[in-house]
Amino acid sequence: MSIIFTSLSYLDEEGTTLGTAAQRFSTRINLDYHLSRKLLFTVNFSFISNAIDGNVTLGGNNVRSMAYIKAPNMSIWERDQYGNLTGEYFNPINSYQGSGSSYFNPVAVATLGRNDRVENSLDNTFRLRYTINSWLIFNETVSIQYTGAKSKNFLPYNALGADWLDWQINKAEESNNINSSIQTETQLLFNSPFKSSKHVISGAATWFTNQSQYEWMNIQSNRTPSTDIQDPAINAQINWIGTGMGEGRDIAATLNMNYKFLDRYGITTNVRADANAAFGANNRWGIFSGVSGFWRFSSEPWLETLEWLGESKLKASWGLSGQQPGDPYARFATYVSTTNYIDNTAVIPSNIQLNNLKWSNTTSTNYGIELNLFDDRVFLQADIYKKLTTDMLFNNYNIPGSAGFTSLRFLNGGELENRGWELMANWRVFRTKDFSLFLDFNTSRNVNTFNMVPENFNKERNTSLTNGAFPQLVKEGEPIGSFYGMRYLGVWPSDEDVVARDANGNPLLDGEGEPIPLTFQGSYIFKGGDARYEDINHDGVIDLNDVVYIGDSNPDFIGGFGASLKYRDFDFSFGFHYRLGFDIVNRVAINTEGMLNRNNQSKAVLSRWRVQGQDDPGMLPRAYLNHPANNLGSDRYVEKGDFMRLNNVKFGYQLPQKTCSRLGLRSLNLALSARKLFTITQYSGQDPEVGQNAADPFWIGEDNANTPPPKTFTVSLLVGF
Repeated sequence: MSIIFTSLSYLDEEGTTLGTAAQRFSTRINLDYHLSRKLLFTVNFSFISNAIDGNVTLGGNNVRSMAYIKAPNMSIWERDQYGNLTGEYFNPINSYQGSGSSYFNPVAVATLGRNDRVENSLDNTFRLRYTINSWLIFNETVSIQYTGAKSKNFLPYNALGADWLDWQINKAEESNNINSSIQTETQLLFNSPFKSSKHVISGAATWFTNQSQYEWMNIQSNRTPSTDIQDPAINAQINWIGTGMGEGRDIAATLNMNYKFLDRYGITTNVRADANAAFGANNRWGIFSGVSGFWRFSSEPWLETLEWLGESKLKASWGLSGQQPGDPYARFATYVSTTNYIDNTAVIPSNIQLNNLKWSNTTSTNYGIELNLFDDRVFLQADIYKKLTTDMLFNNYNIPGSAGFTSLRFLNGGELENRGWELMANWRVFRTKDFSLFLDFNTSRNVNTFNMVPENFNKERNTSLTNGAFPQLVKEGEPIGSFYGMRYLGVWPSDEDVVARDANGNPLLDGEGEPIPLTFQGSYIFKGGDARYEDINHDGVIDLNDVVYIGDSNPDFIGGFGASLKYRDFDFSFGFHYRLGFDIVNRVAINTEGMLNRNNQSKAVLSRWRVQGQDDPGMLPRAYLNHPANNLGSDRYVEKGDFMRLNNVKFGYQLPQKTCSRLGLRSLNLALSARKLFTITQYSGQDPEVGQNAADPFWIGEDNANTPPPKTFTVSLLVGF
């Protein structure tokens, strides 16, 4: 007997940013073949093809961020001396803003530039299941994954304002990547060989292997002879060419045991041993373990009288897990050739050999409760947890240059703690034969802190106070993602108001009894119309000593809520997602409200300071070219990112079974769905849902004008035969 399932899907969408699009085709086939009563053979096959059209990024600016700062009097199209359009994009080599390659025409780059990627992935999984007897089962699984990707970039001369000898003119690049892996899993499942109504024992012993390989090639050239010839391998100047390959291996063995008594008490234990090629012989093996247990108190005889209490239990768990470096070759010493070793050709070391690199360990503790109440109409689940990560893996860790190297590929050190809780609730409001309504809600809170940093760790970055930059600090006991900067107090109304004051608000006086003016780092004297910052230590100088904590990128609460409604053959559901209690650095506002360069400015600058004595509510500092301190990193640009987003809406219809039978069908379902229809927020930028990166101790949440999520509408038809 065999069972076959197959599916096909195709997606074709136009991006929300000019010049972007995506196409995706996927297919899946599952085959279950019963060779005998004891032997089952399963094949899972899937193929995915992705084609993504993107935009070229230049000088750290994507086309959206450039569209914000490009001067508004810089035309998209070129005109001749009579004012007539020439049909060419306007791309001066130099403008009053700067070079044409730094301040490029975003429409030209989006339309003419090319940053395309095609990726094909194949995944085959073969499983053999043999039932030896009623209490012993053998499973063997072999998975083969293969991914091939090709990316092509091209920047034509007519999309960029640069001299024809500039290295970016007709710049072409091609990359090819092949990744493959073979994974095996040999498993022996066992149950208790004896029958007992009180005791239940089960477990599994499993052996894992994984071997992965990769190959890559990249070639870059410039000044190709024509915009129609976009292959970097043709007769053009080669900027760079390289190729490489590598492989990684890891093996693991696990043993887990489960025991239940009276179906009320249970315990699970597991032990896992891992070996990974990323480590040397000193620390190749890592031993990890865990234990969990539950008490189904609702089954206790002394609680049987509580009719409103359904199946409920308390649970607890403890576990130790490990993490290995992402690069299996990072531990090796490497050497490069150079022509600049005391003006001689030589082979010199470029990376230190890391013989003592070891696993990063995370210890997790969790306590929880599950409650089913009122005839299973209400379900509640709550968990509290603590995760402690030690021997963290720091990537490209900076070290003093006196060591002969500038960084270590990886370094173990530090201690990161995560504490939090999660709460989930489901409510079956009512359910009848034709009508049902369910509501759900979940929320969580997580707080991370660095308990310890590695020895000689540099806790500061960007310590020079410059416009648009936030000093980056790591403080033990403070969460990753904390902001540090100046406290912005508004604008100085006039020159006479700029006076340094002590902690009591009294003016600081010089030796002659005259008020001391407030300065920026002791050199620039603030004037009327300048940004006003709090002098924290009241020394009359705005400098690094006045940098304080001004915000946190970590949400206080993350969660969602929704509902599902069903009436006969129709169903409707929706879900909201929210983040509350976190801050964002609005990098777009920094670039468009500073008024200290020739960049385009937002309409907010219409409310700027203009004359002595002006003290309007909410006014911005004066326009001042190259002002040294009017745009310092401060809470002026830190905004609340709280938002609630309608994540998904779905309306479905299931054709009645009698109608399906007449049509010779097993089932037919039609669904209309939409994603990310609207967002409720007070944040002034494009999208408050910025990415999080707790692995980087200096990470802060910034909005850099990335493409916001699109509204997506889908029509789906599922037919069963």
